[in-house]
Amino acid sequence: MRRCCREIVCCACLLAAARGADAASLKVAPARFIVHNVTPGTVYDIHAETGLRLTVYNDDEVSRTWLLSTHRPSERGTWETGYAEIPDAHWCWLDRNEVTVEPNGKAYAHLFLQVPAEERYYNQQWVVTLGIEGKRNAGGVALAADVRMQIETKSKEDVSARPDGPLGIRPSLLRFEDAAPGGEAAADVTVFNNSAAPGKYTVVPLFGQPGIEPRTYLTHGFEAIADKDWLVYESVVSVEPGGTASLRVVLKIPGDAAHYGKRWEELLLFRTEDGLSRFVRVQVETVQPGAAAPQGEREATVSE
Repeated sequence: MRRCCREIVCCACLLAAARGADAASLKVAPARFIVHNVTPGTVYDIHAETGLRLTVYNDDEVSRTWLLSTHRPSERGTWETGYAEIPDAHWCWLDRNEVTVEPNGKAYAHLFLQVPAEERYYNQQWVVTLGIEGKRNAGGVALAADVRMQIETKSKEDVSARPDGPLGIRPSLLRFEDAAPGGEAAADVTVFNNSAAPGKYTVVPLFGQPGIEPRTYLTHGFEAIADKDWLVYESVVSVEPGGTASLRVVLKIPGDAAHYGKRWEELLLFRTEDGLSRFVRVQVETVQPGAAAPQGEREATVSE
């Protein structure tokens, strides 16, 4: 497999840690990461594609053995707003079920991912949890740490199947390339209500919501949009059971030279009163009016 410039982009948060009463400790890196632009049907060796692997550290003076597993996040606690649980945690797997780490050493495990080759799995955002737990009676202790992997499948408009899940959004990524400050651009998303009840979805910018840390969501190389009011859209979308609705998103950036050459991102969150939520990722790349940025094929990525 070729490197991440071919397929996926990964962003990672550095370290998860736990400490027991007997002074035993568990540290794992990364603590969380995002894999973007995953194509259904493709097998990904995350380390071969991106250089990212699970690292387990042992700062103790004795060897420790840890069990490794994958889970739907509801089995382990909470997860990031706007993401759904992965339908099947076995779509992700590690190259080993346990690791033994020597005193003051570290050990590695490699992660693999394959989403089934079905059209409904495009335009998806999921979380899977990697579990690391002490193996009792084998140098392990009653400690555990979780690493959450945020998975975003390839954004694609020309698919015949409805997106999977009770609420679907197509495309899952809006890209405003060559956006000239002082001008205006627009794009549309289709909202799918796959439930048996009428859907009323409030649309809000995710960044700035209580408890939301943008770096948990940002794609590598992008920063949070400077002003959320530069994106204009209806704040409520209503969709009949089994139906669809369209939402237009308009980008209006003030004509200021300080806004040239920027790479901004926002996530527009669609949410219901009962807690269901999904998002569309909006990326903005600005240029000086009259200039055009080089065109290229969209590549998948992992954010760190």
